[in-house]
Amino acid sequence: MENAQTQLEINQCAGINLLAAKRKLVNVLEKIRHAYKSASPEFLTKLDVSQKAWEESLEADMEMKYPLEDKRLQYGSVYPMCASGFESRLVLARVEFLKEWLKGHQDGDICSGSIIHSYSIQRDCSNIGK
Repeated sequence: MENAQTQLEINQCAGINLLAAKRKLVNVLEKIRHAYKSASPEFLTKLDVSQKAWEESLEADMEMKYPLEDKRLQYGSVYPMCASGFESRLVLARVEFLKEWLKGHQDGDICSGSIIHSYSIQRDCSNIGK
């Protein structure tokens, strides 16, 4: 982005940043599915339900932020940059939320729910990405 000089280049950089955020989300979801594959099948089903609901909420939030039909005309040439930036923030917030399942819980955490113990996650995820 530092070298971008035109609005088109800035828009493209924002799009690249959005793709990177989406890759982080996919990566976190894959790691969770791997770490929790021996957990209850109900958890993985609920993860899929949660992700689908979040994706629908993301679309609704994007439409709420930029509700007009002809977005380029109404919001101008900066629209792709602005929309990509806004969506990136929402995606990265989801990534941070989901990371709780990768951190795991510690001994004595009685409210951990579906989050498995951190020892199990470290052992199960030790070879991911290598």
